Amino acid sequence: MVKLAALVVAVALLALLDPAATVVEFAKEDLESDDSLWKLYELWGARHKVARHPGEKLRRFAIFKEQARRVYDLHIEFAGDTPLGLNSFADLSDDEVRRDYRCAKGGAGNGRKKRSFINVKRRTGDGTLPLPVAFDWRSKTCYGHPCLTPVKDQAYNCGACWAFAATAAMESHHAILKNGSLLRLSEQELVDCDTNNGACAGGLAANAFQYVVKWGLTSSAAYPYTARNGTCKSSATFPVLGMTGFARVPAYDEFELLQAVTYGPVVVSIDANNTEFDRYAGGLYPSVKCGRTPDHEMLLVGYGSNHYILRNSYGENWGDKGYMLLPRNFDLHDVFGPCGILLDGATYPEMA
Repeated sequence: MVKLAALVVAVALLALLDPAATVVEFAKEDLESDDSLWKLYELWGARHKVARHPGEKLRRFAIFKEQARRVYDLHIEFAGDTPLGLNSFADLSDDEVRRDYRCAKGGAGNGRKKRSFINVKRRTGDGTLPLPVAFDWRSKTCYGHPCLTPVKDQAYNCGACWAFAATAAMESHHAILKNGSLLRLSEQELVDCDTNNGACAGGLAANAFQYVVKWGLTSSAAYPYTARNGTCKSSATFPVLGMTGFARVPAYDEFELLQAVTYGPVVVSIDANNTEFDRYAGGLYPSVKCGRTPDHEMLLVGYGSNHYILRNSYGENWGDKGYMLLPRNFDLHDVFGPCGILLDGATYPEMA
């Protein structure tokens, strides 16, 4: 009887949720009491399919309450008309998210230079340099198929953003250049076999590209993701993708970065070491809150007149269905770019 009652409650909660939504929206009234917050927590758990042991759930609820109020305060300060939302990290502490999801080893660091105030080559909003005003690979098709594979999830306790950014870039470039066929490449092979990276402890997409140039890469079906360090089994698999090399976009050059993404998505690194990134649930990201030490690799898939479009590897329940809108900064003397996006330049694959 108890199990039946719990099932009825769960069904009722799910009925209140928009099935197309990837975050749980809420209002100021939901924060006014523990009872309303508990109801919000139950809704959030139903949406994200999070089940906690009763004792653990009380501890998690305390974290959830704090995070929901922080999201509200941030929204009031920065978000404007963007709906309030809670992503899949809402009952995790800041330390847990940073420990178990951060992944780039100090940023890309390739060709980083010490430069102070310089004129950054940048396409500003007036369109004076010859690029489209906006570009978005999410809305494009390649030979009748999507150019981007679905957003993936690097999962809890494995800092493998570098592997996911690398495979997403290779998958999309293959679709663009190879008659639109969509591959699903193996992040786990990179985690297990690429000795120039640190597996779940972090790494760089540029190193992953070097591995693929030398060895090729198999499919995720043949070498599935386990979200933990493992023993390399590449000798037992067949590579489905080859690369001739990879290219670098120079640091401090927004024009070259935007130009590159019109040909195919590129891997960038940003400073994600802040609560706002962890709790991001859509809309324009408050970039004034982030630093300038890139520590997380993502895939740049386009841009608008006032923002970059970044694909993360935290699943579709983070951000805008797995994507992030990072405001562009038009200060020509800002060498770093918002959240340090220009500091390390970018990389992208060159396909065989």
